[in-house]
Amino acid sequence: MNYKKLFRKLVCGGMICAALTSFNFVAAEDFDADAAIAHYTQKLQIEPNNAIMYNNRGYAYNMKSEYDKALTDLTRAIELDPSYADAYNNRGTVYIQLRKYKQAVEDLTKAINLDMNNAVAYNNRSYANIMLGSEAGVAGNESLHNSFCSQAVNDATRAISLKSDFEDAYVNRGRAYSAIDQREQAIRDFTKAISLNPNNATIYSIRGVAYDALNKQDLAMADYTRALELDPNDTATYNNRGLIYLSRKNYDRAIADFTRALEQTFDDAVMYNNRGVAYYGKGDYDKAIEDFNRALSIDFNFKAAIQNLKDAYAAKGRA
Repeated sequence: MNYKKLFRKLVCGGMICAALTSFNFVAAEDFDADAAIAHYTQKLQIEPNNAIMYNNRGYAYNMKSEYDKALTDLTRAIELDPSYADAYNNRGTVYIQLRKYKQAVEDLTKAINLDMNNAVAYNNRSYANIMLGSEAGVAGNESLHNSFCSQAVNDATRAISLKSDFEDAYVNRGRAYSAIDQREQAIRDFTKAISLNPNNATIYSIRGVAYDALNKQDLAMADYTRALELDPNDTATYNNRGLIYLSRKNYDRAIADFTRALEQTFDDAVMYNNRGVAYYGKGDYDKAIEDFNRALSIDFNFKAAIQNLKDAYAAKGRA
């Protein structure tokens, strides 16, 4: 069986932030989007040309994932006040949610040009550039991928220079460093982010990926395990830890991790393939064949699963 055909699912994405102006509600985890929308709708009946009210209501709609309404309000805020940096930043975050990364960069650049000390806008543009780099990488354009990710590093660095305890910016810079294979620098940034927020499961998971890429499996395993303690539903991290167990021929634990991941995502060909390899290594060829077939029912062109299925049938015939 060709273990080189195993796929490793990595955690993707980064951190973005929106901004409120003259906000009277509690932001962060206690933010009540419905109450905010009602409040600002009432205010706009009295002050229909108040850009701040449109910005803040647009923020609330964004928090509710009502992106069309958010865009309408934020665009109106910009029409009323073309120098409103927060509104450009917030509309940029909506474009990010809609995966319109070029439009996001345009708005975030406008926010930065209006306010050169806007750490939030630099951080958000860093994220958008990471995603543009990812798209370029998928398309096979390595040069463009590296260019976007290098810009993401620069933007996150600027955000950090403006706000030294900016956890999200350390995460984004770490992701950008990882994307251009500067893993040691990435690990330093993830470690700093963990020092700022030691209970963020995602940061442990992505630092684990960076350690894994450097073949520092013990450190990767410790981070994956800590991430799963904080978030027991992280399917990608179960997959990544399972692959380490698999490489160490600890098949039972690998199977347990892949199974836990598959309990939460039923249509993942990669994880069925990975669990099939673990069953194969254990000598349970019937279960291996079943998992490879499940992988191929999801993705019939999955070359690793096709070859693994052939190998499993051959091994069963020899048994």
